[in-house]
Amino acid sequence: MKKVSFLVLLLLFFFACKKQEDTEINANKVIESVKAMSKLGTTEYTFSKVIAGEDNQWFTIGSRKFMMTCKAHVIAGIDASQIQFTDVNTKEKSIKLKIPAVELLTFDIPPDEFKIIDLEVGAFRGDFNNSEWEKIQLKAEQMIGQDISKYNVASESEKNAILFLDKVLRSAGFVSIEINTTSKPLKNIVDRS
Repeated sequence: MKKVSFLVLLLLFFFACKKQEDTEINANKVIESVKAMSKLGTTEYTFSKVIAGEDNQWFTIGSRKFMMTCKAHVIAGIDASQIQFTDVNTKEKSIKLKIPAVELLTFDIPPDEFKIIDLEVGAFRGDFNNSEWEKIQLKAEQMIGQDISKYNVASESEKNAILFLDKVLRSAGFVSIEINTTSKPLKNIVDRS
């Protein structure tokens, strides 16, 4: 992530230092620089979830109940290497491009972000074992993954990508910029079933 941020800053610095009036646009260099950004994270979210559950099976005596919280850190953006530059005119300083659909670039729930708030284990039952906790954590990941689609993660990320690319291309000297999108629903990369 630090490498991508460094490349973005270097790219902005490179274009900001150029004089736009008396310099011809080097379209190939601009296109190569934009595509070199690779995975362009444009939106970062932190999702919190409270999960409660009960293990009360018919063949057991007593029950086990739990309540826990977890936080997921999500970065969404586009794959800049997949941007299609459809019409580039350096004399008129115009450019048209199509950006790929937004995707989840990272989905991370650090182990220390799973916190047990309440745990009740009946007298005739044992504690949850590691395998059971792993299944509960996987279910929590899936629940947060489903929640992501309820928020405007894809549209916010797409909007931010367009704003960022517009600024980069304007700083490179382009005046007329048209950015088209490939809007698709955000794919749930968390679904491991």
